[in-house]
Formats: sequence, structure tokens, C-alpha cells
Amino acid sequence: MGKASSSKKIARAARAGGRVSGVRQRNLLFPGTIAAIVVFGLAMVGYSVKDHKDEAKDLAPTYPHDGQPYDHWHAAYGINVCGEWLAPIPEFESPIGIHTHADGVIHIHPFNIEGAGENATLGNFFKDMPASPEPFPVKLTDTKLTYGGKTWETDKTKCDGKEGELVVARWEDVQNTKKKPALLYKNFDDIRFRENGEGYTIAFVPKDDKDIPKPESAANLSELGAADSGNTQGSTTTAAEGATTTTAAGATTSTTAAGATTSTTEAG
Repeated sequence: MGKASSSKKIARAARAGGRVSGVRQRNLLFPGTIAAIVVFGLAMVGYSVKDHKDEAKDLAPTYPHDGQPYDHWHAAYGINVCGEWLAPIPEFESPIGIHTHADGVIHIHPFNIEGAGENATLGNFFKDMPASPEPFPVKLTDTKLTYGGKTWETDKTKCDGKEGELVVARWEDVQNTKKKPALLYKNFDDIRFRENGEGYTIAFVPKDDKDIPKPESAANLSELGAADSGNTQGSTTTAAEGATTTTAAGATTSTTAAGATTSTTEAG
């Protein structure tokens, strides 16, 4: 009887030991599996980001890479507060190639990937503005506009005695359309420049006012764009028969009648 009891105890102990060992093995496998999943997920995120950036290289507006020319786009813009136009934003340069020449035009000719494709945004236009001198800084958020030392804020600043709000009106082809603009009320930083010849009015208006005017520079956007000293992209010059055409990099070219030579002006 004593031997049988001892045998049973040994068997139970062996079974219990097997279960403890199995549980311990599973406990060790679980964190290892989780770690592997995390590593794989991070690797996929990294690959996705790289792939996303690579795709941006082929999106318009383009920047100079792999022998490809850059796009040179122009968008008319204006800032309208309660029916009054503010002065155009002063001239400034940009390391990514999205700037203005104090002409009521956003000049978009990306220097690098940071200003190309999906990175060509209204937010990046405002981001590169200097902090001084006056009337800088110019700041735009979804609810607040600051310019020339003044601030207008949605639901806090009155406009014609009514609560005001910020809106960005966008025209795809600002010179050649009578269509009403698309009205955008949020995510201003992410508004992307998608076409040459667009128009944007950043407006602070009484709430629910949808009658947003085109920017003042819209009427002569083509002339303002052509006057940009570096604008050789997106324009075509056709010489008359027998004319000579010479265009230096970054120059603007005028074509004369047949038999005459073309004058070339170096970019300023």
C-alpha cells in the first residue's frame, strides 16, 4: 500500500512538473512574439514612409531631380477682412521654393522635395515667412489670423457686428472661371497647391457669409507670373521663321519678328 501511494505521488508530481514547464514556455514565447510583431510593424512603417516620399518625387509641382525640370506655378491670393483687402504680404524668400514677391501671388517652384508634390501646401507657404520686420509675422491657423499686429479670431472677433469666422476660398482656375469657389473651413495648413493658375482668398467674414471675392491679383495673374524673373518653366516661346532664340538658364526670353535676333534678359 505504501509503495502504490508513493508511485501515485511521483506520477502526480511528474504531471505537475510538465504543466509548470509548459506554462513557463508559453510565458516566454508570448513576449518574444509581441516583440517580433512590434519590430515588424516598425519596419513596415519605415518602408511606408520611404515609399511615400519616393512617390512624392513624381507628383506636381516637381522639383529638380534626376535630370527632371521643376514646375513653376503661380497662384493669386489675397487676404480680405470684413470686406476690406489687406496689403499683400511683403516679399520673402523660401528654402523650399514657395514664396511671394509682394505682388499678391504665391510663387511655387520647388527647390527640393520639401516644397514638391504633397509638400506644396499653404501651411508651408506661411511657415517660411520671417518673424520680422513689420508687418511680419503673418500667422494663419484654422481659427486665427494675425497680420500687421492685428488678430482676427473665429467666434471671438466681430465682423460687421456679427460673429466672424475664417474661411479659405479656392478657385482651380482663377482667371478663367465664373464658378463659385470651394470654401474650406479647417485644415488650412494642409491645403495643397494642385494646379498652376489657382486662386485663394483668405477671408474673415460674418458667419455663414459665402460670398467671397476673388483675390485682386486674379485679373492679371498671367502677367504677374510672366514678370517673375526666374520664370522659364511652363511657358512656351515660339520664334517666327528665321528668328534666332537664345535662352540662358533662369532667363526670360522675348521673340522678335523673322530675321531678327531674340533679346535675352538674365534672371535678376
